[in-house]
Amino acid sequence: MNQNEKQQIIDELKERIAGSKSVICVEFNKFTVEKTTQFRRELQEAAGDFQVVKNTLAKRAIKDTQFEGLSQFLVGPTGLVFCPGDAAGLAKVVTKYAKEFAQQDSKGVNIKGGVVEGAVLNANGIQAVSTLPPRQQLLGELVGVLESPISGLVFALQGIVNEFVYTLQAVADKKAES
Repeated sequence: MNQNEKQQIIDELKERIAGSKSVICVEFNKFTVEKTTQFRRELQEAAGDFQVVKNTLAKRAIKDTQFEGLSQFLVGPTGLVFCPGDAAGLAKVVTKYAKEFAQQDSKGVNIKGGVVEGAVLNANGIQAVSTLPPRQQLLGELVGVLESPISGLVFALQGIVNEFVYTLQAVADKKAES
C-alpha cells in the first residue's frame, strides 16, 4: 500500500468519524463471513456501520479529535462501529454478539471499549450503555416528569375556580329563592 492509498483511507476514516457521535472498538477472531454479514446488517438496521481498520491508520485518523481516547483500544485485530445517532441501540447489537460468542465459548466479537458522546468507556461501560432505553424513550420520560407538576398545578387551580363558581351559583340560587 503506497502513501497515497494510506492517506485516502485516513481521510475516509476522518470523514466517517466526523459524522459519528460515538465509536465502539471491537476485537474479532474467527468471525465467519456469514456472521460478519449478519452483524453488519443488524448494525445498519440500528443506523450504524462496521469497518475493519489498520490500527496505525485509525490512530492517525482520530488524532486531534474527540475520539483520540480510542487509541488505547487500537491493539490487535480491531473493527470500528460508527454511530451517528443513538449509541444505546448499537451497543445493544454489539453486546448481543459478544454474549453470543461468549456462550459458545468461541472467539468472535469482543468489546474493547469506545467513545460515547465524548466519554471514553471500557467494555463494561459499553455494556452499561446497552442497557439504557433508546434516546426517544428517555426524552419522553423526561417530558412526562417535567409535565407532571405543571398538570397538578393546573388541576389544583381549576378546582379552586370551579369551587368559586359553585359558591357563586349557590349564593345566586339562595337569593333567587328569597
